Amino acid sequence: MKLRHALAGTVALPLALAVASSANAATIVDNDEQTFKVGGFVQAQHVFGMYDADTTEDDHGMELGVSRLNFTHTKKTDAGDITIFYENDFRGTPTGSSPGYRLRHAVIKYDGWTAGYTWSFFSNLNGLGETIDHNGNAVRSAATNRNPVLGKTFTLADGMSVGVSLEDRGSSDAEMMPDITVNFNGNFGGIGVFAAAQNYAIGNGAAATTETRITGSVAVPAGPATVKAAFTQDVDDMWVTGSAQFRATETVRANLVVEQAMMDADDSDYTALFVNAIYTTPVGLEWGAEVGTVSADASSGGPLLGSGGNSDGDMTVRLQARYAF
Repeated sequence: MKLRHALAGTVALPLALAVASSANAATIVDNDEQTFKVGGFVQAQHVFGMYDADTTEDDHGMELGVSRLNFTHTKKTDAGDITIFYENDFRGTPTGSSPGYRLRHAVIKYDGWTAGYTWSFFSNLNGLGETIDHNGNAVRSAATNRNPVLGKTFTLADGMSVGVSLEDRGSSDAEMMPDITVNFNGNFGGIGVFAAAQNYAIGNGAAATTETRITGSVAVPAGPATVKAAFTQDVDDMWVTGSAQFRATETVRANLVVEQAMMDADDSDYTALFVNAIYTTPVGLEWGAEVGTVSADASSGGPLLGSGGNSDGDMTVRLQARYAF
């Protein structure tokens, strides 16, 4: 399809979509020794792209979104439960007209330990606004990566924890050491708080250096609405976002997400806006529609066109059907 909307291999969905498959998983086995569940969802999207640049024609395309399938097996022992979680989707590199298989999770969890390919301890799921767009603010202001992880989460008190991990962000450079991440999760009277810092290596040998990036967010319930704010700073670049979800009824919700990029490089700032509405039918099928638009500097790599750059006034319209099982 012509629509230039690439999704990076480690980008996650907003939290409401990211957990949907697990929340609706079907229990196949559940006894004193083990549980086994199967979950996922099927998603279909029609995307219309309307571009301001004279050299870029408007276009449209159909896709599977991030349709996925997962398996969860938990072995119950006297020493604690051991859980294995495996999930794939179809956002990998396509072969011919077929969508591409992509690994999302292959992870073991035991006694606070996390080992395998899964969410980075830097992933700011708490700050994500719900967007139908695969990128939304999941790439930058509430960056949510998946990569190899070996980490431990320590419970501080009810609703509070600290995590420490060794990771590999997948840099193309040879690296002198693993990426080291520390995070904090807290829930204070229903208000979710998240903060993380990651020290990552660049290069090897005498030319090796390290950099540190930080992220944080707060999610505040306000009656039928939930309001969130998040930021990520990496060296001299910063992305901030504000989002709000309003539940009109148990079956109808609407989301507003605004993201601002403040980049050190000239002509690279942008402001992105996403507005959507989603209706859940009595049988669980969801229908959704979303408008995404961006106001961008000339050289910006804004969200609507991925690394291809954006012009002022670029817009996408997404129509979606989704069913979780």
